[in-house]
Amino acid sequence: MTDREPRPARREGSSKRGPYSKGLARRQQIIDEVLAVYDRLGFEGTSLRAIGEAIGVTHPVLKHHFGTREQLFIEVLREHDRRFLDAPSEDDDTFVDLIQRSAEHSMRVPGLMALLNSMVAHALEAGNDHSRAHFSERYANLRATIVTLLEEGRAAGSVRSDIPLDEAASLVLAAADGLSTQWLLDGSADLQSGLLLLQRLLEPPSRQVGRTGA
Repeated sequence: MTDREPRPARREGSSKRGPYSKGLARRQQIIDEVLAVYDRLGFEGTSLRAIGEAIGVTHPVLKHHFGTREQLFIEVLREHDRRFLDAPSEDDDTFVDLIQRSAEHSMRVPGLMALLNSMVAHALEAGNDHSRAHFSERYANLRATIVTLLEEGRAAGSVRSDIPLDEAASLVLAAADGLSTQWLLDGSADLQSGLLLLQRLLEPPSRQVGRTGA
């Protein structure tokens, strides 16, 4: 066997990888640019066709990569969730740190928090099963993460022992969502201060008494 025989296979493989890599790059470009269009046009105005016209991608290409506007928006949110999770963080994060970092991540990207809230509302409408499944899973994962942080806080003596942590995690998420919505509406809501108050309410009574007497 000579060294010429495997060469066609290598060329064939590289010809397949080229278009595939180009397709992934185009898909990533679309995801990166959707929020700028959304920030300008809003939920109702940001159709697949409007996105395509704004970023120079044909409607068939968008349909090929994402299928529907709903699927495209979910992929945008998934990508930003991945970027948030991949960002460096402190090993001793509390639930307040987690929510605050998440909010700061969203606020650095115009349109991201507005899209998230709009898509949650969209998921509640009849017939939007794909969005409903995505956000049901997302909230379940977030609750599990917050429960873990609350368990660590309880072990360290900073979270009271007489409350169910599953319900406390749901309360934390409800506070974060409500405060972020208020911030989107007029910018006056202080997300971090609200969560710090909630953190104090979840502390053992002995800590609360100690802080009052300090």
